[in-house]
Parts: sequence; C-alpha cells; structure tokens
Amino acid sequence: MAGSTMGDDGDNPVSLNVTPLVDIIFCLCLFFLCSFHFKQLEGKMDSWLPKDKGVHGTPIQNVQLEDIKIWMKWDPDTSRTIRKVNQSDAASDADLESLLGQRKANFESAGKPDVPVSIDAGPDVPWKDVIWAMNLCKRQKLEKIEFAAPWPDPKSVGAGS
Repeated sequence: MAGSTMGDDGDNPVSLNVTPLVDIIFCLCLFFLCSFHFKQLEGKMDSWLPKDKGVHGTPIQNVQLEDIKIWMKWDPDTSRTIRKVNQSDAASDADLESLLGQRKANFESAGKPDVPVSIDAGPDVPWKDVIWAMNLCKRQKLEKIEFAAPWPDPKSVGAGS
C-alpha cells in the first residue's frame, strides 16, 4: 500500500509519502508531451530523383489521347445547331471537318489507327445535323462512330417515383 509503513518507526525516522509527488510528475510529463510541437519544414522536401527521366529525358511512351467527342446542342435563339469537338467550337462544316482531321492525325501519330468518335446530340437537335456530322466523320475515314446515351427527359427528372 502506498504511504503505509512496515516495520518499526525506528528504521524509518522520516516518513515521506511519494505518491502525490509521482502523480504530479506524471501530470507534468503528460502536459509537456501534449504541448510539444515539432518544428515543421514547410515547402522543403528532400528527394533524389533520377536525372535521365522526366522533362529532359526520353519521350513518354504511352500517350493517353482523349477520344473524339462531337457535342451538338440546338440553340432556339439563332435556330441553328451549336457544335463542338471536345472543347473546340466548330462554327462551320469546314471547321468541324478540320478539327476531326487534326484529332485523327494526333491518334495516327501516336500509332493508334482505330479512332473512336462519340456523337452527343441533344434531344432537340435535328436528325439532318446529326447525319451530316456522321458524313463528315466518314469523309475523314473515321469508322468507329458511337452515340452517347440519350439525355433525360426534363419532365421526368423532377417527378418523384
């Protein structure tokens, strides 16, 4: 038992209870451990990178190309179809055909002859515009043409089931 004496009082002339002292030392240790902060080196990182790789090294072997996607949306204000190839606007048929040719050339330079084309047309785009976009793809010898999933009906989106 802490604080109790065993034996004669003559063996231990001064009685010293160390239990509160140990408790205080333990609490101080916990306080200093919790309040201790390590010095942080912000913005510095030791690294040992290979010198023959990266920007000045060999070219990238597996180039990841983005599929060709033709976006078509009907503009009721101008009564015409707005067309984009990926993020590039195609104002005319010549623009659309040249953008398709550029994207196809990128695939061929990477050694990938099979070029996927996806046509994403809104539900209000006239079919003749969609068919004309397919014809321009065929002119550029783009054979792998897909259609994106149809857009949801705005009336059924807000309705609960």
